[in-house]
Amino acid sequence: MRAAASASALFSRRRLLITAGVVVLVVVVAVAIAIRQLEPRVHQAIVSRLATSLESTVELGDIRLSFFPLRFRAESLTVRHHGRVDVPPLLVIQSLVVHLNLLDLRGEMIDRVAIDGMEINVPPRPEGGGPRLPMTREHAGGGTPHVVIRHLTTTNTRIAVIPRESGKNPKVWDLSALDMRNIATNAPASFTASVTNPIPSGNIAITGHFGPWQSRDPASTPLDGTYTFAADLGTIKGIEGHLDAKGEMDGVFDRITTHGETMTERFRIPRLNAGSLLLKTRYEAVVDGTKGDVELTGVEIELGRSVLHAQGVVEGTKGIKGKRVTLKVTSDAVDLADLLTFITSTTPPAAHGTLGLATAFDLPRGDGDVLDRLALAGSFRADQLRFTSPDTQQQIDTLSRSGQGRPNDASIGDMASRVGGVFVLANGILTFKTLTFDVRGASIRMAGTYALEPRAMNLAGQVRLVASASQTQTGFKSWVLKPFDPLFRNKGAGTLIAIHVRGTADKPDIGLDVGKTLNPK
Repeated sequence: MRAAASASALFSRRRLLITAGVVVLVVVVAVAIAIRQLEPRVHQAIVSRLATSLESTVELGDIRLSFFPLRFRAESLTVRHHGRVDVPPLLVIQSLVVHLNLLDLRGEMIDRVAIDGMEINVPPRPEGGGPRLPMTREHAGGGTPHVVIRHLTTTNTRIAVIPRESGKNPKVWDLSALDMRNIATNAPASFTASVTNPIPSGNIAITGHFGPWQSRDPASTPLDGTYTFAADLGTIKGIEGHLDAKGEMDGVFDRITTHGETMTERFRIPRLNAGSLLLKTRYEAVVDGTKGDVELTGVEIELGRSVLHAQGVVEGTKGIKGKRVTLKVTSDAVDLADLLTFITSTTPPAAHGTLGLATAFDLPRGDGDVLDRLALAGSFRADQLRFTSPDTQQQIDTLSRSGQGRPNDASIGDMASRVGGVFVLANGILTFKTLTFDVRGASIRMAGTYALEPRAMNLAGQVRLVASASQTQTGFKSWVLKPFDPLFRNKGAGTLIAIHVRGTADKPDIGLDVGKTLNPK
């Protein structure tokens, strides 16, 4: 009896398990059928909602729903702003996964969205349409924020802002990662982003706010934030240094104001075989998001102990890759010793003093060495220059004594010199239209060239002394030179001598041009 009862119970349990399995199978099949039937409705709902909220035509590939966990996966989403086909699509997504929460199904809330492969093309502002200044967030969206997506993450994202001018290259940002929180229809979303910068090679980390989205004019969508940028300047051919920058930005997609500061340790130009200096800047700028052009409204530059000021633009040219930098640079506080350290290998620097400088700065786009591309055109001056070497300073003192006709006057010493010039730098060659050197009793006027890399000089000019030739000497030498004073006296100078300077900065060859001295023009 007991055996029979045990067998019956075992059979009952087996039958129950089989029944349960069949029920589960039926439920799974039913759910699968329901999902397949529900997918077209979800597909249509997504297309309809995006088309309405973005004022666009929407194309969407296949979607796949799952209930455990509750989510759906979509492929190939394309959104065309106002249905336009004359510009790239507003939004292209390769794939996205939408994670849902059961408690949110009755509303319009989405818990999480993960996107891989996203491209956003911001169309240009309509002709004559919309204000140029950023709208305040109070005007951009009002009322209680309606959160649509709690958390959105993307990988492999590209944002391109299309310029209004046809044929212009769009400004493109490549985002290796983007994380957004609380995306709403009428309030800004917070975000963090990591942007890859190709030249100079580095990473930009941004934290800020974006939106609310302006569907009628996407280029006027507000954004603000703070950013840091770390880059290797060695990826720009011709310079070296590690750049660290930080700043703040505010505006709309196509016009962003920004200010910040940079610091570059051991900034140098390798081809000059010279020293390095600490480079710091503080800047204010306006960025045209449609082209990536930058108006530098104010830049303070600290190069070593020198302080310079600059204004200018960083702009592109239609159909040509890269940007051209044009600046107006001025300073009355250039440290000559630091400048010589930066451009020459002589240690210690040959002279010290304070320079005044005004120059146009032009760095065209291109992959060539900075030293070959850089162009300067300007002037400089220094009123209190002294030489580091005692021997050189003694020679200057001797020149001053002779020029004043007091060659043995020991009270004349440690004389300050004045230098100045008008110059042009192109293709690594510094051309002096005028180069002047003045010390009490004597002045030198020259013109010529100086090649930065080989440090080769080719200068020619005149030395003017207040004293006559015989007054520069004493005793017998003065008596011998006396008859020749008229030969050297010219153009109001007591003595006028033509000279040339050739050779290199390390080994200059200074010579007398007899013919030009005797027959000056």
